[in-house]
Amino acid sequence: MPKSSAPAVVIVNTLLIPLGAVCVAAGIVGASRIAEIRWLFVLLAICGAVVLGGAIHGIFAWGKAVQVDEATEREMVAAVQAQPRVTTGLAEPVLAHWTYAPDEWRGYAASEIRFRTREALGMGATVLVLGTLIIGALEGNWRTAAIISGAVGGFIALCRWLMAFFAWRRNRAVPTGDVVIGTTAILMNRRYEVVHDRLVRFGGARVLEAERPAILEIRIMVPGKYRRVAEEYRIPIPAGREDEAHAVAQALAAAHG
Repeated sequence: MPKSSAPAVVIVNTLLIPLGAVCVAAGIVGASRIAEIRWLFVLLAICGAVVLGGAIHGIFAWGKAVQVDEATEREMVAAVQAQPRVTTGLAEPVLAHWTYAPDEWRGYAASEIRFRTREALGMGATVLVLGTLIIGALEGNWRTAAIISGAVGGFIALCRWLMAFFAWRRNRAVPTGDVVIGTTAILMNRRYEVVHDRLVRFGGARVLEAERPAILEIRIMVPGKYRRVAEEYRIPIPAGREDEAHAVAQALAAAHG
């Protein structure tokens, strides 16, 4: 899941610095030499300055996000180590610490890859159907529309499934599971995942008791091309801890309400 401390953030902003600097320099030189379109070069210099300033600010914000995430992770680990046998009621920012028997963890890994596979196939089928209808209606060539939509839908489904496959491999690589749920982050087998930060927004939490094992679903809203897109963390609930999961869901909602 994307987060403010992701390496991609600083890479993109670093690449934007020379682009902004070139635009500023070109705008200043052009404005001083070509009077006829001076306004255009002034606009170019202003745009370059905005890009340059935004990139520099983004790098500093990324550095701060890294510090915040590292501090939060240390606090979560310390809270769990101070009371290793306690599942809820730990020190802030931890809401719950769950561990799983080997059979529980294997069952979760198997059910999760099945769920994500269905999700990937559903996304691909949706793109195929909607794309075929839209392109076919606009162009009048339904066969071409189906081929294009099928290719795009298949690519999206494959990418989504590969993400699920690698997550399944990580889950199967360990005999048991260990999950620490905090108000702004989750440690899933010590893998740090963000619930709420500068980029990611908490979108809700609910308990799915009908699933086997029962699931605590935490929704986050991540930046997309045109709007925020919903993603979910699906955390297995240890047997008999459903009431704790409901309390965690309510605490998350209260923390970000």
